[in-house]
Amino acid sequence: MSKIGNYIITGKIGEGGFGKVYAAEHEILGTKVCVKRNTFPSEEDVELLKYEARLLWQLDEHHSIPAIKDFFLLDEENAAMVLKFIEGKTLEELVDKKGPIHPEDASWITERLLGALYYIHCHGVVHTDVKPQNVFIEPRKRDIKLIDFGLASFKPTSATKPLGYTPKYAAPELIIKNPPTPETDLYGVGMVMLRALGGDINKRAFRDDTPEELVDFGNKLLLYDPKERPNWDKENLIETLSDIREKVFGRRHCGTPPKLKAVKGGGI
Repeated sequence: MSKIGNYIITGKIGEGGFGKVYAAEHEILGTKVCVKRNTFPSEEDVELLKYEARLLWQLDEHHSIPAIKDFFLLDEENAAMVLKFIEGKTLEELVDKKGPIHPEDASWITERLLGALYYIHCHGVVHTDVKPQNVFIEPRKRDIKLIDFGLASFKPTSATKPLGYTPKYAAPELIIKNPPTPETDLYGVGMVMLRALGGDINKRAFRDDTPEELVDFGNKLLLYDPKERPNWDKENLIETLSDIREKVFGRRHCGTPPKLKAVKGGGI
């Protein structure tokens, strides 16, 4: 059983191209945490992990952003970041296991994601990798956590190049190496919404049984040209979606119990 500082590693949670994430416990307090380490030893990857840690340190006052607890430089080519433990699963895991999420639940998940993005955009950060794998769902809290800021851009300019992207979910401007903008993240919201509702990711098409108002909202986010997508200056997207929830479901807030509802042929 390995140990980093006061944290005892208890198991592996997941792995990406850049980092590995482990479950751990503080050896004195017994509290759970997540520990993220760079996958491959290199000074460049250590700098990327330090970059992500600095961003999160500025942003973790928001309830939908992971709270950073500590950072360790293990040696010149290895580092570890300690984050508050997140209870739940990613949206990708939930949909992959049980199928589409009920439109009302997909709506509050999308609304929480928009809230997190509005917060980081106001602080000059563009995530650039908004996708179902980076959205943790916390049903009991009616909340989400937007994770993995390793590819994020801070105050991007016209000369900024994307650090990377996930082709399946990437906004068109990232693929042609154009600078990321807040509208880039809003495209990602559209893709997350599409996946949650069981739509066709490759064709960018929602299911036929998806409420028309949600389809229209999602399709606006998925427009090819970022200048044609909604933005925060033109529209309060959180309020727009809240209005849609009231129109379609008769309420702006989900009631109890805190259990995600199923749809026919799927669900959580």
